[in-house]
Amino acid sequence: MNVYRSKSSDRRGAILSMELVLVLPIFLLLIFSIVEFSMLMSAQTRVANAAQNGARMLSICGMPSVSAEAEVRTRVEQLLGPSLAQQCVITVDPGTYASDLGHVHVQVPMRNACPDLLWMTGFSVANRSINCDAAMAMERTASAVDVERQ
Repeated sequence: MNVYRSKSSDRRGAILSMELVLVLPIFLLLIFSIVEFSMLMSAQTRVANAAQNGARMLSICGMPSVSAEAEVRTRVEQLLGPSLAQQCVITVDPGTYASDLGHVHVQVPMRNACPDLLWMTGFSVANRSINCDAAMAMERTASAVDVERQ
């Protein structure tokens, strides 16, 4: 009778091992998906906020010049932080006149935002990027700034 219980517990252990083998990959895929998606959403929010703050700075500065564009780029890179700012592309397009739209476009590679956890399933972040565009009406122009200085 002792032998019978031993075989029964061996079968139960084998069934539990088989369940683990079948369920573990799905569970890990779910966990990796949640982690990667949350990191990407956090990075997307940071990129959008940086682009919006850059557009606001451009709007207030109102100077379509190289120095103003460099200041906006520097500010956006500061807001992105060192990890997201690597190899990012920041395009600044100031408006010429007051009430024209000034645009700040920020493009950040996704590989800067999160590790590539789902590459084995075919969902890779290798050649993808997070893109955000912010536009604001220019409050003043370079000529208005020059008049104020005089």
